[in-house]
Amino acid sequence: MGADANAKQTICSKTAALLSTKSLTVDTKMMQAEDSTLSTSKTEELVEKITNSESHEDELKKCREIGSKVPVMHAGAEIGTDPNYKFTFVWFNTIGFILLHIIGFSGAIAGLFLVCKWQTSLYSLWLIYAAGQGVTMGAHRLWSHRAFKANRWLKIFLLYMHTLAGQNCLYVWVRDHRQHHKYSDTDADPHNANRGFWFSHVGWLCVRKHPKVKEYGKKIDMSDMEADPYIMFQKNHYKLLYTVFALGLPTAIPIYCWGEGFWMAMWVAYFGRTIINLNVTWLVNSAAHLYGTRPFDKTIFPVESWMVAALATGEGWHNYHHAFPWDYRAAELGSPLNLTCTLIDFLAKFGIIYDRREATAAMVKNRCLRTGDMSHEKYGNPEKAPKTTTLFSIWHHPINPSYNSVEKPEIKNLPGMGYALVQEELASREVDEEILSKENEILEKIASSTDENLNYQDSNNNTDSLLTKRNKNKLNINDVYEVPSIQCGLAYTTVPYNPE
Repeated sequence: MGADANAKQTICSKTAALLSTKSLTVDTKMMQAEDSTLSTSKTEELVEKITNSESHEDELKKCREIGSKVPVMHAGAEIGTDPNYKFTFVWFNTIGFILLHIIGFSGAIAGLFLVCKWQTSLYSLWLIYAAGQGVTMGAHRLWSHRAFKANRWLKIFLLYMHTLAGQNCLYVWVRDHRQHHKYSDTDADPHNANRGFWFSHVGWLCVRKHPKVKEYGKKIDMSDMEADPYIMFQKNHYKLLYTVFALGLPTAIPIYCWGEGFWMAMWVAYFGRTIINLNVTWLVNSAAHLYGTRPFDKTIFPVESWMVAALATGEGWHNYHHAFPWDYRAAELGSPLNLTCTLIDFLAKFGIIYDRREATAAMVKNRCLRTGDMSHEKYGNPEKAPKTTTLFSIWHHPINPSYNSVEKPEIKNLPGMGYALVQEELASREVDEEILSKENEILEKIASSTDENLNYQDSNNNTDSLLTKRNKNKLNINDVYEVPSIQCGLAYTTVPYNPE
């Protein structure tokens, strides 16, 4: 999201094409495209030079950066990853997670090999799925991204299931996730994947927060969460609710319902279940940012990972999710390996869930062609697809969990990826085929006009002002075409955002 709530947005990342000839007079007050690497003032300076200069090849070359593949750096907020920063361990957390993993994984193994009663194993599997849906459907798709709406009773049940997952209160979970999308893989990202697998997986919970995480976390708009009394009740009473619903009940039910022993019930149904839920969620932050392909956006770290998608009920199609974070499917297709989407669609048939939001086929295609790594099954190009590596250089196939593109995104500052935050912003994100059609029509006119301009300029040594007048009349465009704050294919803009 942009740093200036009043900033205008331009038509698309093809702004540079408009500047490659003198066919149109460029408004020097316009903002650069979202994927620009230049600041606003630098853009205006270059535009002015190109407009007024007879020989402008150097400026033109620089100005083409406006349409480059690297996302824009927001003004006054340059954040990268400082490799020299030294984190301070929180030893209480570190030792606690070590013990939790030892006890938890042994409990999971006990449940797998039926060391406990078979009812306890089945019950633990149900708890794993229920807690997982509290995270994937509830905390992630419903509350973090507002990708759909749900009735009150489903919200309360999802809030219970999120408490069961034991991943802090919903308020903190949503704040961290919105911050992750807004400052993805920078020092302002709580689990910055630039720092490697282990940091983005669990290490970020074992150290004190980076100062940038604290600083920018305060700027995340949480007004919609704060307006929900149920969410704030869970936030204010989280420790008590967790003790009752995540520890007490899961342990008591096996004891009183089918005679399981106390320690076995706690070992399998609490510790074993909890450690599996935690690590599956963490894989989305780690593996799904490192190992896979980027068919929708090669300039960001998130990847497509079938393994994570299978384990996390659909959360592993992460390159798509970061390209279209407001899509309730969190993937291009509702299935396979997207059980969360399947459940959402099922509940929608009964009106329990409604107003599902998803990207159109045209938006997906345009995004693949514009920023993808050419590995998309339908819109990619096998000859131009990136080379890949695998663990020990064996079996180069997407189904290999270690399958990874050798094409790495640049470590960048503040990617301009928007995310659905509150209802007002969601309303402004409505995208339909009519908008896409209008954008493409204008781009086609600009392209054809540019070719005619070059021919006209060669045969007639007229002034730039005459060319400008001729083509503006032809295109019937007086100003840069502005679209609502949306994120789609060619028209790729940010949502104006001012957390203050």
